[in-house]
Amino acid sequence: MNLVGCWFGAMPVCHGAGGLAGQYRFGGRSGLSVVPLGLGKLVLGLVFGNSFVRILNQFPVGILGVLSLFAGIELAMASRDINTKEESFVMLFCAAVSLTAANAPFGFCCGNVLSLLLKLRRMECSGFGFWRSESKSSADDENVI
Repeated sequence: MNLVGCWFGAMPVCHGAGGLAGQYRFGGRSGLSVVPLGLGKLVLGLVFGNSFVRILNQFPVGILGVLSLFAGIELAMASRDINTKEESFVMLFCAAVSLTAANAPFGFCCGNVLSLLLKLRRMECSGFGFWRSESKSSADDENVI
């Protein structure tokens, strides 16, 4: 998905997506925005070596929590494109299955199946008689009276 989506401007979805979303949230808008970060890490690793681990252990965890919060908010902004209750239900169902099963691909598949079932429910299959059409107009309701 990342190999195809990146050509269309999609946000990468992988273990590093939270860090990338955080960088985007704090102003990194181009591919070159990660170059200073990478160079900084390289210099710190070369200068301090293994002793840098002791320095990192002194880093306040609260700052990481705030950065994670903003990264999560940035990733959640994708839900702005959801317009209906049905789409919200599919998104929440997919997230719930992914979290409870601890398996994102399984949650993705379950979300797709649920979305397909909801779309099939809306289809007009009057010739088969399995589902009722929901496209009844208000004029039809007035004629019944």
